[in-house]
Amino acid sequence: MKIGRVLASILVLAASNASAQDIEWKLVDTGVLDHASHGKGIEMRIQPDPVPEGLFGGGNLDDLLLGLCNHYAPFVIPFVQQQTDIEEPEFIAVRIVSGGVVGRYVLEAYAIEDGRCGAAL
Repeated sequence: MKIGRVLASILVLAASNASAQDIEWKLVDTGVLDHASHGKGIEMRIQPDPVPEGLFGGGNLDDLLLGLCNHYAPFVIPFVQQQTDIEEPEFIAVRIVSGGVVGRYVLEAYAIEDGRCGAAL
């Protein structure tokens, strides 16, 4: 997913978590994802800095993922389509990552509706 590093360096979302922690949500990579259940789509990798306490066990993770997806999708979808051979992606996915090689992640895939993120798949 190297193609997304240029876009990722341009798009950085500064957001606050509901717990009032100041978190910077960085789009660190984008590209094409071949998913066993959902087909061929677009993936966005987002890394928080710092990682909010309770991120991977929190109750509002679904809302956070959808919000991040809708924030970046209007820029990422056309960018990845222009840079790759994917004309009609079957889904768009958000992967929140923490740490390095042994870090944790969560992935959610969404239908694409009007260039934005629709229902979770």
